[in-house]
This record gives sequence, C-alpha cells and structure tokens, in this order.
Amino acid sequence: MPHTPQTAVVRLLQGCTDARNIAPGERIEVRPHLVILGPRDGLAALKAYLLAGGEEIPEPDRVILFSEDNLPAPDAAAANRRKQLNEVAAQAGIKRVIPAAGCELAHVLEHSLVVPGELAVANLPEVHRLGGIGALGLRVTIRDIASLLAGKPLSQTVPAAVRVDLTGQRQALVSGRDVFFTLRRELTRDRLVGRALELGGEGLATLSLDDRIALCGQAAHAGVAAAFCPPDRAAVAELNKRIARPYTTIEPEKEAAYAHRAGLDISHAQLNVVPPEGVEKWRTVGEASGEPVTRVVINGGLIALQQALEIIKLRRKNPQVECFVVPDTRETYQRALDADVVEQLVELGVQLHPPGTPAAALLEGKPGLVTGVVAPQGCWRAGVVAAATAACAGAIVHPERLDQQPQRDSKLSGRRPKM
Repeated sequence: MPHTPQTAVVRLLQGCTDARNIAPGERIEVRPHLVILGPRDGLAALKAYLLAGGEEIPEPDRVILFSEDNLPAPDAAAANRRKQLNEVAAQAGIKRVIPAAGCELAHVLEHSLVVPGELAVANLPEVHRLGGIGALGLRVTIRDIASLLAGKPLSQTVPAAVRVDLTGQRQALVSGRDVFFTLRRELTRDRLVGRALELGGEGLATLSLDDRIALCGQAAHAGVAAAFCPPDRAAVAELNKRIARPYTTIEPEKEAAYAHRAGLDISHAQLNVVPPEGVEKWRTVGEASGEPVTRVVINGGLIALQQALEIIKLRRKNPQVECFVVPDTRETYQRALDADVVEQLVELGVQLHPPGTPAAALLEGKPGLVTGVVAPQGCWRAGVVAAATAACAGAIVHPERLDQQPQRDSKLSGRRPKM
C-alpha cells in the first residue's frame, strides 16, 4: 500500500500503534505513554477496573494518580472519598500517587512527565494543554481508562485535521487563550468539532511556550479531538531549558491532506471573557465592559503571578473586591516566594492559597471571575490580564481604559481616588 502523507497528529499516533500507514477515519489501537488520573475520575475508573475482576495493573509505570491529600478535606464526604481512593489505588498496585489534585496538568508539564512526541490520555478537560509543547493529549472516557488499566490498548479513530497558519503579531497583553477564542470564532465550532487542530505559521513563533500551552488548553471549548503545536526553533530552545530527558519533535509531512486549511492574523485577537451562560456567548472585554466583579480567582504559573502582581501593583486592588491567587504547582509557589511575588501580593490585599485549591471552595457558591479552563456555576472566565484588571476596577474593563483612570493611594487603598 503506498504511503499517505500524514499530518503531525497522525504521525504521532502512528508511533503509538502497530497499524501501518494510518489515515483519518480509520479505527486503530494505540498505547499511550501515560494515563493521567485525577481524584474523582481516578476513583471511578479504578472502581470499574476492580469490579471487572482486575487485580494489580500490569503496567504501573504508565499510570499516574493525583490525590487530594495536598489539601484539607472540606467535609466528611470528601474525607471518605480520599480514603476510598487510597484503598483502591493500593489494591490496584498504583505506584505513582502524587498529592497535587487541582493542578494535574501543570504538574505533568512542570516535571516533564510527558515530553514532545508522546501521547497521554486523561478524563480531564485540561489534557489538551500538552499539545502546546508538541505532545498529544486525548480526553477519554472512564470506561476507556478502566480498559487501559487492564493493559488493553485504546481504540481510537484517527482524526481528520484542521490546519491553521498564524500570521501577524499579537497585541500587547493578549494571551494564547485570547488567540484561541478568536480562532474559534473565525473557523466556527462546526468546522473544529471532532477534528485535530494543528497550528503553524510565522505567527506561532511569536507565541511563547506558555501561550501555546494556554491556547491548546482551551481546545475542549471547541470540541476538538486534539490540539497540537509542532515545536519550532524558539520552542525547542525553551523546551531544552525545561526538559532533561530525550524527546522527539514531530512535523506534518509535505503534501499532508487536511480537512480544512485557514489563516489567522493574530493581531486581530482581543482580550475576551466567557460569561456564566457558556462559551457560545463569549465576548471581548470591551463588549462586556462594566459588568460588576466582586470576587476574582487567579490561577497560574510564575509568569502569570508576576503579570497579576504588575497590574495590581500599578492600579491597586479595589477594596470591595476579594482577590484570590492560587499558584498552579508547589514549585511555582516556591519560586514565587523566592522572587518576592507572594509577599508583595499579600501586601496589596490579595489572598494566597495552596496549589490545587478549587475556585468553588474559595467562592463558596458566590459568583465571581476565574481564570481556569472550567468554572463554578454562575462565574465568568477570563485570562490573567482581564482578571487582575477586574480586581482593580471592580468590574470587567479593558486595561487601557483602566489606565486612563486616576490611581488609588497606595497607602490608603480604601480611599476614594484623587480627582
């Protein structure tokens, strides 16, 4: 059979299956390099595996389980779930149990548990973040995970791909997250759903590795099967600083066929927010300007925390707004401490919480604005810049508009602004 030129995602899947010359639409069996289990989906999958007669899993090195032992149990029911999780994990022979629930994918990336060219699966919506480094993250069902725990391969349909070549230079303060929603609007969800999204073009080179991770992390909001950024020279240089073990970069083959090709000028991307009604109602910050905000939860790595600090330090937090910051990993928290970011944020009236602290626990059922991929019911979602700006303004507002307002007194932030 003649070789069919393959897209980057198909090439990566080719390396995980015994089938030859795979093409979109074919059903194949793949063996992922890593199965990632969160506490809730992990408990469900392990129970299903054991109820089906499973004993110790045959390949424990391919499985990593995140527990909630990094945080205090909020109630008796949560404590009981943790006990059950630890019991079934021990029964199944899970050897890699990490107390870092709530920041699973950040931990995976932080510790290079998945590297470019590898395939990981999870039931977590954030799994698509792995595409930002040139790896592949597939979101699978609890039943799929239980089957993988038993040593069986994953039955997967090879996805057709949409290729988007980025051009232009993004505006200041616009993040990879904002670029994704612009892309989603231009291509429409109907063109993306069920397909693999591959990004390239000269505009991709202007996005940092963290921005690519943030862009791919939103992919679940378009129903894509996978999101992937082939590492270019700039990305490889950054990856080499973060990853100590060997990895493989994967590019699409010449003349690879795509279900659709498009270009996107990222200079048109704007800061945006997602309202409580859902992703379909997303709008730019300018369109949502004036929406009141009294609670803000900001998650992220060191760069995100520094960005939030810069904005809040310049404009001062609104005294009527509760602002919570949750570093995405323990290592991020330590680096933020070493860089004096934590102390400065606390001095500015921001509340710092341990990595993995859920936004729902901080908001206690009240509406707010959060930066996560998913949000508690009734909450807005935004990037770090829009969230930190809202914490200062007490409303959704563009940073440039906020910069036109007089600053608060840094010592008496509860006073009215000087006129």
